Amino acid sequence: MKSEIYFTTGDFAKLCEVTKQTLFHYDQIGLLHPNHKDSKGYRYYSYTQYDTMYVIESLKEMEMPLREIKEFISVTTPDTMIELFKEKSKQISEKINNLASIQNTIEKKILITEEAIKTDFSEIVLAEAEEEYLYLSALLLNNDDDENKAAISDFYKVCMSELHEKYSIGVMMKIEDVADGQFENFAHLFAKTDYTDALPLEKNDKTMQVIGYHTGQYENVEKTYNAMFNFIEKNHLHPVDYLYTEPILDRISVNDSDKYVTKITIPVTRG
Repeated sequence: MKSEIYFTTGDFAKLCEVTKQTLFHYDQIGLLHPNHKDSKGYRYYSYTQYDTMYVIESLKEMEMPLREIKEFISVTTPDTMIELFKEKSKQISEKINNLASIQNTIEKKILITEEAIKTDFSEIVLAEAEEEYLYLSALLLNNDDDENKAAISDFYKVCMSELHEKYSIGVMMKIEDVADGQFENFAHLFAKTDYTDALPLEKNDKTMQVIGYHTGQYENVEKTYNAMFNFIEKNHLHPVDYLYTEPILDRISVNDSDKYVTKITIPVTRG
């Protein structure tokens, strides 16, 4: 005892940031025994056991069952250790990437909602368009559900795996379809993203755009579209190609569908 530095069960539990009951359990199942027990049954742990405890807790954090951890420790060799740790390192990298994706999504949702809170949804405005890049789904065919399902599925897979984008996804519609009252004729889904040469992107560099907001369920959007087209006509503007709709306040941020808000953007030219 005197030639070694020992910790009581309580002190070793504090060092490893676990409970005393955890150490008792590990001793009971043969996963980690105390280095020394005195004549009164008191348990003592060596500081050198901290490394083993760290590995146990790390593997447990990776959802490896205690039974498998015990088996690994009891038969470990340099080769088996390297193999297991490589596998776990790969899993950790995947988990880190997934968490980074979730964080990116959360931060974007915060920015969108903070901007929405400061916006007057009753206004229709003419604004200068900022250069941006869009990732588009394949063309959505209004008479082919199977093709549409495949296009949407492929689009979301790329959004989640490549763009780490799950919220800022909108719909492109042809101007003539909306003008004809065909509000369900979606042309593409789109996601705004930073430029990358890894994906085919659409550069949106229209110089001017009319922006309006629809509050409530999309089924009642006709009034908003009419108001925006009246604004365009009154200001001697001409809509260009497609309009873009994006959810600003949705079921994630409000619990009443009558309070949903959709941002509508229509690129325009003068003359």
